[in-house]
Amino acid sequence: MGSKINFLREFISQPGSIGAVTPSGKVLASRMLDGISLDRSSVVVELGPGTGAFTAEVLKRISPDARFLAVEKNPTFVRKLEKHFDKIEIIEGNASELVSILHEKGIEQVDTVVSGLPWASFPEPLQEEILSEVSRVLSPEGCFVTFAYGGIHLFPKARAFRQRLDNLFQDVVRTRVAWRNLPPAFAYHCRR
Repeated sequence: MGSKINFLREFISQPGSIGAVTPSGKVLASRMLDGISLDRSSVVVELGPGTGAFTAEVLKRISPDARFLAVEKNPTFVRKLEKHFDKIEIIEGNASELVSILHEKGIEQVDTVVSGLPWASFPEPLQEEILSEVSRVLSPEGCFVTFAYGGIHLFPKARAFRQRLDNLFQDVVRTRVAWRNLPPAFAYHCRR
């Protein structure tokens, strides 16, 4: 309950960078990661982990030898993540600077990028900038996973985001809707 209150507090104070009034749930986290070979990923990056709903699910699925980095812009969420997750590298930073963040860590390519970013609340140039950064670091066989809220995906801005994914990736697959998430959502699995 405390994480939901913290999340709502952050949403109210920063509605442009927090995309929902409640954190994503376990059902969406599972739906996002089903079908992704995380156990074979040597480097995994999570963008916008927030309170860690996807983070916890990634940790269950990755190899113990994998390197797992989480890039979070919100300092309140960074502190919370640091308290709860000691097996990952938590970086307070901006996803739009992903290439330089990873370069500082000695990482050139990433096998899987999991995104909890609120794409619908970002202006289009920022969406393009972040997706470009993801594209530059993703290995040729890599996978980019993100989500969208059901219903909202029909709006023009959300359709434009889907078009960006289609332009950038050779294969974009949409999962079934996680109806028990609040609000209901689905994932995009994107591969070159």
